[in-house]
Order: sequence, then structure tokens, then C-alpha cells
Amino acid sequence: MRMNLIKKKVAIHTFILFSLICLACYLLYYAYAQRSVSALFWAISFILAAWASFSAFLRSFCIAIISITVTLALVEAGLAYLPELMAKKTNEATPRAYFDTSFSYSTPAYWQLGPFGSQPQAGIFQSRALANNGGVIYTATYTIGADGFRVTPQFGVDLKVINNMTGINLPRINFLGDSFIFGEGLNDDQTMEYFTGKIALEKNHPVVVKNYGVHGWGMHQALAVLQSKLDTKANLQYAQTSPWHASRSACVDFYSFGSPKYKLLANGLVERDGYCRSFSWLEKSPKAIRGLVNSSKIYQLLIDSLFVTADQDQQIQLYLGILKTMQADLKQKGQPFVLGFIKADEKWFVGSYNNEKILAAIKALDIEVIDMTLASKNEELAKQYYIHELDKHPSALGNQERASILFPLFRNLPL
Repeated sequence: MRMNLIKKKVAIHTFILFSLICLACYLLYYAYAQRSVSALFWAISFILAAWASFSAFLRSFCIAIISITVTLALVEAGLAYLPELMAKKTNEATPRAYFDTSFSYSTPAYWQLGPFGSQPQAGIFQSRALANNGGVIYTATYTIGADGFRVTPQFGVDLKVINNMTGINLPRINFLGDSFIFGEGLNDDQTMEYFTGKIALEKNHPVVVKNYGVHGWGMHQALAVLQSKLDTKANLQYAQTSPWHASRSACVDFYSFGSPKYKLLANGLVERDGYCRSFSWLEKSPKAIRGLVNSSKIYQLLIDSLFVTADQDQQIQLYLGILKTMQADLKQKGQPFVLGFIKADEKWFVGSYNNEKILAAIKALDIEVIDMTLASKNEELAKQYYIHELDKHPSALGNQERASILFPLFRNLPL
């Protein structure tokens, strides 16, 4: 009888141990696949619990660590859920947009942490944005090249179809910027780059284009691309910007993790100063570790508290220094530089700057700048120029209009 009881206890203990190990393995996989730091802390907790149930050695130490990891897991999960909780507190009748997570764009399969920060992986991806009232804001397909940048059909440097057709070494135009340049919410043949190539061909002045725009990027990444070993030589470098790039360049936004960090020098230029919201040891870590740290809400909170410059004027001064450095570098290379400027909403400004003051400062840097707002104020932008009331990314028509404005600047480029 006693022997049966012992066997039963051993069986139960073995089952619990096996269950803890299996659960820990699943959570480790989930943490890696979904970049979930909370799941990682839970996995560590279950591994330590398995150890404590198996051996008395260091049992007290394991229990102490478990209390810490469980606490961190709960805090991490709470911080992750807080934005959703705040959203639920708002009136459900309030219109808002969100990404459909069943589409590949909204999964870790789309993103990678590259030398310029977050960047797409090579492949074909689908994206869909929905409204909380059940409506579809957009559905789009993104084709990403091997270099992590979006492919432009027919006219892209990636394909060089026109070069093969004509046998002519056509002028090249690089487009640098954020999701506006990338073509957020639009198909490959609805981007500004595509319309630029299309208009140029129709005007008997064919060009090839390269899209260096990525969701959430800023002018600090544009500068880093131009300073990198990538083949960025072009007959025209076009960067499109808006004042809100200042916070991205100053590493304020959480999604700037791992992007190039710059510091402002006394002469108004900038020089490289590591990575945004990161440390040298972290940048040398395996990609999986970097991805997990980037996803940690606790880490983001600490960085915001300790290292982020909240003063908007200082952010804008750094932003202007980045533009000045872009101009200086390209002038030295003999490559024309044009800056497209889209005004921010007036309510965005909280310091001494406004759209007009920033425009004047850019022009004072001897940078050729074009107003690409398509309205006297961004608040007055016509509805046909953006995708949806809940998503102000440019529509296909908006990109076509901006490509038309840009065309006169490169029609005199040598064939």
C-alpha cells in the first residue's frame, strides 16, 4: 500500500515536472516568435519552478527569483495592455483605426532589425486596416526587395526594366523618407515613385527610381542611408519630410529603437552617436535578443524616463542639423538634393517653432525645398489626397499630384 502511494506521488511529481517543462518550452517559442517579453518572464518562472520541484539545491534562491520574474511578467503584460484599456475607456462610437493582425504586415514575419532600425524583410506581404465600426480603410500588398526596401514595378532600380528596353543609362532618382514615401496603405503601383516613373515616361523623359522610405522612419535614417555603403548614387536625391520627423530623429518615439542616433555639433552639423534607445552591447547581441528588448514595455519606459529629450525646440534643432549635414554631404558628392516639405498640423507644435519658422530655417541652409502639403494648411488638405479620415497617409491621387510637382525638377537631367 505504501509502495503504491509512493509510486503515485512520483507519477504526480513527474507529470507536474513534465508539464512545467512543456509549458516553459512553449512560452519560450512564443516569446521568440511574437517578441513577447512577458512570455519570456513566464517561461523563466516555469523553468525555475521545475528546478525547485526537482531538486532542493538552490530552491530558496529559485523561489526568490520566481517572485521577481512573475512580477516583471505581470508589469510587462499590464503595460502592453494599458493602451488597449485606455482605448476601451473611450466612447466606442469614437472612430478609430487598427491593423488586421491576420494579415502578414502586422506580424513579426514582416519586420527585421537592420542597420537603420526597423525595416521590412524581403517578400510579398499583405496589409489591411479596419475601422472600429467594421469598415475597411484599405487593403494593400507590399513587395519588398532583398535589400529590405520596397520594389517599384516597371520603373524601379530593383528591376531596371526600362534600361533593358531602351539600352540607355537612365537618370536615377532616390526617394528618402517615411511611410508617405513608402506608400503606406497602397499597392506597389500607387506610390509616389511609381507615378514619378510613369509621368516621366509619358513626358518622354524616362527615369529609374529607388524607394528608400520605410514606415516610421525619419531624416536621421535618410542621412544614414546616404552615408552607408549602399549604392545610393543618383542624379537627384529627393527627401520628403515633415516637422514630426524631429521627434523621430531625437529618438523620442519607441519605434526608433535601433535606428541611427546623431548628436548636434557646434557648427550646426551632426555626427553619428550610436543607436537610438539602445546600447552598444545590445546592438552586438543576437537579433532575437534585440527584438525582445525592443518589444519590452519596461525597457521603453526606462528609456523614456532617462534618455529622451522632451524639449521640442531641441528636437527640431537636431532635425535641422541632420538636414544641413545631408545637404553638405550631397553637395560634396555633386548630387542635387531637393527636400519636399509637408506641413504639420498647427496643434502639433508646443515650443517656439511653427511650419513657417522651420521652412525659413531650411531655406537658410541653402536647401532647395518644395511645399508638398497640397494645401495652404495641412488641416485643410482635400479628402481625395489622403486614404481615409482615420488614416491620413497619401492616397494614390495624392502621390500622383506630388509626382507631378516634382517632375519639372528632373526633366532637365541628362539622359
